[in-house]
Formats: sequence, C-alpha cells, structure tokens
Amino acid sequence: METVVGARFGAGTISATGVEVVIEPRGRGLVVTHVLGEIDLLGVSLLRPCFERQLRSVRALVLDFTETSYLSAAGLSLLLQTGVDARSRNIPWALAAARPVLRPIEVTGLERQLPVYRDVPPAVDAVCMPSRLSA
Repeated sequence: METVVGARFGAGTISATGVEVVIEPRGRGLVVTHVLGEIDLLGVSLLRPCFERQLRSVRALVLDFTETSYLSAAGLSLLLQTGVDARSRNIPWALAAARPVLRPIEVTGLERQLPVYRDVPPAVDAVCMPSRLSA
C-alpha cells in the first residue's frame, strides 16, 4: 500500500491529526474509502479534496465511516456536498456508518438524503448493482 500525500491519489493512506484515510480500490471502478478518527473542521479540510479527487476518477464510491468516532456539523455538510457532487457525475455512492456517525445523521433527518448503511458489504452491494456497474 502506498502513502498518498497532497494531490496524489491512489491506493494508500492519508493521515492528519485525529483522522486517517485508507483508500482501497476494489476493481470495476469501485473505491472504498475508510475514514478513521474524528471528523471535525480539520478532518473535513483533509477529506474534502480527497473525496473530490475520487469522484473525478471512480465509477462507484463507498465511504466507510464505521471506525469514525465523531462527526461534526462540518462533516455532515461534507457528506451532503459529496452526495451532490456524486449525483452531478452520475456516480453511485454509499456511506457505511456506525452509531457515532449515524446519530447526528438521524437527529438532523439526513438519513432521508444520504445513502446510509450500517456496514460496508451492504453499501458495496448497493453501489455495485449490475445496472450501476458493468465489467
């Protein structure tokens, strides 16, 4: 696995204070991006360009926030913007999230706007439906 730094994108890991991102290409244009740690304003400043680069080069995207321990309002905004960007590019995407991330999404009613799943496999299944990705 290579380390991703700055504007470079590929399989690898990006780290900053409080957040770690592991980018996992899975084939057929699918990328699963694992986000670990706390997503506050600093974390969003790392994630925003990462997600934007991915949406320019993938055919499907799963954001794995199952190991994310905190999601701020800035993080919620980032997820909403990622959805807008993915839809504008016709890229299927999904979010896998555990309780620390699901709670603010549910409290704000955003589960109706975000493709949220409780684990990575169903999120991958959702974006890899045969009608969405072809070989």
